[in-house]
Amino acid sequence: MPLVLAAALAWIAGTAGGLAGVGERLPLFALLCGAFLAAWLGRVLLAALLLLLGAGLAIGSDLRLADRGCLDRAARASSWEVRLLTGAAPGSFARGELLARGCRVRVALAVRRGEAPEGSVVRVERAETTGSDRDLLLREAQLRVVRGPGPLARWRTRVATMLDLRFGPDAPIVRALLIADTRGLDPAVRERYADAGLVHLLSISGLHVAIVGGALLLVFQSARLPGSTATIAAVAVTALYVLAIGAPPPAVRSVTLFAAASLARIRQRPVSPWGSFALGAVVPLIEPRTVLDLGWQLSVTGYAAVIASGRAARRLPESWRGWRSTLAREVLTGTVATIATAPLVAWHFGRLSLVAPLSNIAAGPVIALLQPTLFASMLAPSWLGGPFLADAARPLLRAMDGVAAVAAALPGASLAVAPTALAAALSALAVCALLVACWSRHWVRPITLALASVAAVAWLPSAALSHGTSAELHVIDVGQGDAIALRTPRGRWVVVDAGRAWKSGDAGRSTLIPYLRRLGGEVVLLVLTHPHADHIGGAASVVEALHPPALRDAAFVEPSALYRDLLGRAAREGTRWQRVLPGEVTELDGLALEYLAPDSAWTASLDDPNEASTVIRVRHGAIRFLLTGDAERGEEEWLLEHAAGSLAADVLKVGHHGSSTSSTDAFLTAVGARVAVVSVGAANSYGHPSPEVMRRLSERGTTVLRTDQLGTIILRSDGRSLEAEAAGHRWPVARALPESW
Repeated sequence: MPLVLAAALAWIAGTAGGLAGVGERLPLFALLCGAFLAAWLGRVLLAALLLLLGAGLAIGSDLRLADRGCLDRAARASSWEVRLLTGAAPGSFARGELLARGCRVRVALAVRRGEAPEGSVVRVERAETTGSDRDLLLREAQLRVVRGPGPLARWRTRVATMLDLRFGPDAPIVRALLIADTRGLDPAVRERYADAGLVHLLSISGLHVAIVGGALLLVFQSARLPGSTATIAAVAVTALYVLAIGAPPPAVRSVTLFAAASLARIRQRPVSPWGSFALGAVVPLIEPRTVLDLGWQLSVTGYAAVIASGRAARRLPESWRGWRSTLAREVLTGTVATIATAPLVAWHFGRLSLVAPLSNIAAGPVIALLQPTLFASMLAPSWLGGPFLADAARPLLRAMDGVAAVAAALPGASLAVAPTALAAALSALAVCALLVACWSRHWVRPITLALASVAAVAWLPSAALSHGTSAELHVIDVGQGDAIALRTPRGRWVVVDAGRAWKSGDAGRSTLIPYLRRLGGEVVLLVLTHPHADHIGGAASVVEALHPPALRDAAFVEPSALYRDLLGRAAREGTRWQRVLPGEVTELDGLALEYLAPDSAWTASLDDPNEASTVIRVRHGAIRFLLTGDAERGEEEWLLEHAAGSLAADVLKVGHHGSSTSSTDAFLTAVGARVAVVSVGAANSYGHPSPEVMRRLSERGTTVLRTDQLGTIILRSDGRSLEAEAAGHRWPVARALPESW
């Protein structure tokens, strides 16, 4: 193994282990003893690597303890000063950083009063605190602006607004590619690119920065600037760009490498590939917490794979020349990079893309043209051709999305996986051995180790699912639509709605099915609230893939192709259909599903499927969940008249994505929820959720959780208390309602 690679791995592994708490379980003296023993046996290199591993472990452990101290002090405080990383408004869930000396604590804010734009510094008062190992959650937060956004934050806001105007529906993906703002990306787009092995293209990485830097260098050289001046100008502009977008670690690594390579070119010095790798990976020496950043991990691992595959390509047959040689090198590089990053992708995304080597070859030329075109359209004012450049970028955007769509649609394009910690560690060992085999002349032993590690992963016994007495409600982020999965204490699932459908796929196939497969457990019941496409679009895929034995819906006749296809698919798969009957209760593994609506007489008088939504109250001990589909004012009034005593709940799934046609004052009062969940797409064209509805909930002291702000939301019940998990935070949110409720 190259010395630089071995040293980097030792430092990264040690620092990451310390930050993750391994240092509390693996005493540092054990590593010191191992280093002493290795030195005594004459293994000086091994001793040095063990010392480097121990140093990283010690530093990571110290930072973890420092962060804990900051969190403890913050949890006891009565007010906090926070720099907002997202905008904040009543009823929203904002994110920020705690402004305290020596602290790097992330903060999440469930805002009750006050609003402020992204980049502002606010004083937070009268909030309830909950902390994890590295984060602080402030609930019921009341904000007061201390100072407004800085110049970089204002620039990002102006650029985002300009991109929205110039690119319209394409703006979310353009913002992701240019200013590292991925909040508006449709989950269906993320899933498509993940299946195609192109998800790294949707956020700023080393690739994007390298393309921009190369394009700037070409522009300055075309302007006939002297060689060294053009190079320095390109590096300076690229560095300013990385700073302006928030200096994400992968971009910092790339611009550092770009600057070093440019300086070496000016001084006419050769560049060692592993030397450049070490320079690009030096960020954790300055900020050790960077090792936990997924983007940085993927960037560094991918670059190491590119270097190693370059050496392996020398072993290709000499008879392969021209396009054969070029194609073989590209396929080899893509394959090694895909395999090298596979453990990280599998751990964080729960999937492996099998078409990534080919899809990246196809997408490479497109992104190489698209990124500088988008960059130019961002910088150019309207009078200098900015809108023209935006129009020129649209065919390239379509081409990139087309590559992703075709690759993701191929049979067996990706595999859903759920690796254990042991499987992830064995996979990482296989990757290290593969990189050594690619670089080394003596490749038999490392490739044997890699194959043995892969075999061990394949033959690992499946861990038996262990379930206690907890029930879970998963409100899955499927964009503008609903997909809810209720997990019983025995690990079985009741699925309520399945998200939307689009021309090339649906949320069931792209999001819901992989999500459930990763967590494990059979689907025993599929419930559809009403036959609109944003609720039943993925239902046919769920029936075909997961084979639920029973299907329930409100029997509201909807002459749509989606609904007919669903019923036909259910009949072919042996899924038994039955209409919902108000007052009926389904007992399942300690849960009681009580159907409150719709009544057949009520349904017969309607022409709007929303008003015939299936309404379910789920009971688990003393905890209640109320799921309302797209019920609007009329059905809420019917419920208040016919089922008022059954409406009280700890958790309310807000009707119709928070539309102003739902969630009346009388209905919210009858429910009395402590937590309200809104399933809604970011920047949707309907304007959901309604600010008026958010105000009503906020005035009642209800904590509002939205999928457009937090992604998937999980609520856990042990029958007596309730815990929420969202955006990496877990906190207790409600006490049980009285048993009489």
